[in-house]
Amino acid sequence: MVNKTVLAMCMATALLAGCKAKDTAAEAAPEAATAAASEATAAPEPAPEATPAAPAATAAAVAFDISKIPVSDKPLPAWPYVALAAGYHYDNNENLAEQSKDLARVPAWTGGQLLRVEGKTFSDQIDNSDGKTFSKFEVRKSLQQAIEALGGVRIAERSYDEAVYKANEKALDDFRQEFHRIRDAYWYDADADTYVIRRADKAIWIVAQIRNDDGGIMVAEGPLPEAPAQ
Repeated sequence: MVNKTVLAMCMATALLAGCKAKDTAAEAAPEAATAAASEATAAPEPAPEATPAAPAATAAAVAFDISKIPVSDKPLPAWPYVALAAGYHYDNNENLAEQSKDLARVPAWTGGQLLRVEGKTFSDQIDNSDGKTFSKFEVRKSLQQAIEALGGVRIAERSYDEAVYKANEKALDDFRQEFHRIRDAYWYDADADTYVIRRADKAIWIVAQIRNDDGGIMVAEGPLPEAPAQ
């Protein structure tokens, strides 16, 4: 009788254990499926952003080639060579010598290169005479005609950019203080016409900056610049 009772208890225990195992497996299956589904539907991590390319280096200065300017043998008027239109005059018109220097070193912007010119210079303000209304267009056009009549060529209509100014800031600031009548032409991104007259033995540079009510001009003559290296 005891043996039968023990046997019955063992069988009941085995059946109970089996049921618990099935229940545990049944509970674990949905959890595993849920985890797998979560992993499958999880958004992939975004790929690392590409490092932006470094900006291209600033283009090198374009060397000025004086040989591309035709040689002029046209007669030159009296210094400072550039005659103004009727109704306009230099500020110190009665004594132009006071506005001249026998030797100075000045910058000339070619449109791609800042040259240093050593030689005789003239600089002054351009004003209108009494009874004449100042016209920026008239002065600028008359200067162009007068300079081109001497064989001059306009090589730039604006000054250098900020990068060129920053690279030469000390020298340009010193120049602007000394040649204050033409200083506005030597600020960066300024309206300024640069002409060159190529002679057989020298180059004549003319920089003009014409504003609404007056203007400034500089004339500098010096040796012909060296040809750029090939």
